[in-house]
Amino acid sequence: MVRLDTGEVEGVEALVRWQHPERGLLAPDTFLAVAEETGQIIPITRWLLRETTRRAAAWAAEGLPLRMAVNISARHFSAETLVRDVRLALRESGLAADQLVLELTETSIAEDPTRAEDQLTVLRRAGVRVAIDDFGTGWSSLAQLFSLPIGTLKIDRSLLVAAERVTGGEGGAVLAAIVALTRTLGIRSVAEGVETVEHLRMVREAGCDLVQGWLLGHAMPGDDVPRWVRSVQEAGGDACAIAAAATSVPTAP
Repeated sequence: MVRLDTGEVEGVEALVRWQHPERGLLAPDTFLAVAEETGQIIPITRWLLRETTRRAAAWAAEGLPLRMAVNISARHFSAETLVRDVRLALRESGLAADQLVLELTETSIAEDPTRAEDQLTVLRRAGVRVAIDDFGTGWSSLAQLFSLPIGTLKIDRSLLVAAERVTGGEGGAVLAAIVALTRTLGIRSVAEGVETVEHLRMVREAGCDLVQGWLLGHAMPGDDVPRWVRSVQEAGGDACAIAAAATSVPTAP
């Protein structure tokens, strides 16, 4: 995740993959649904919390205090172990609570909003940050959404694509309205799925706080993150400007 005002790399999102012994590296959509159905998603998330907080704490010790975002399943709310699992991961890793971001989808919260609110409120009071992921793809009401202790709203890529297709500036106005609403409520906005310079221009004009997507950096192994962040810092520290310059086509003299 990159700040739009300065281009500084503020944090990363953990993306789980399965290194299958026969099929190779598998994307989440090939196994997470089965993990949800069988209940294995909770031990997977516990492992992910331990590993990501440990890694983020190590980066902080090296002078790279990056926020770590981890996706949480609705199953974790029903099991009512989320608070304990997060606290244990933070205690064992030594990571500051405000460096951890729990990401949840609108749909996962809508399944049991009361139970979700109770657990998230406890974690938010402890300093853990909470983000709504894929905003614009779920079915929850705004009233329900903003009654939760949310600090960040992540605008789904589908809204960027839709806004890009609309002519006359109406699409940009919709994005700006979403951002204005979040700002009124004291919530930061993140534009997801930014893949082109045009996307970057749109979300900047809309007033988004942060941005993430393949224009700025592709998915990479955790071991490569410090090297990538330092390369951005050595090139001036503005990841947005570096990405835009890298995609610009030089004109003939």
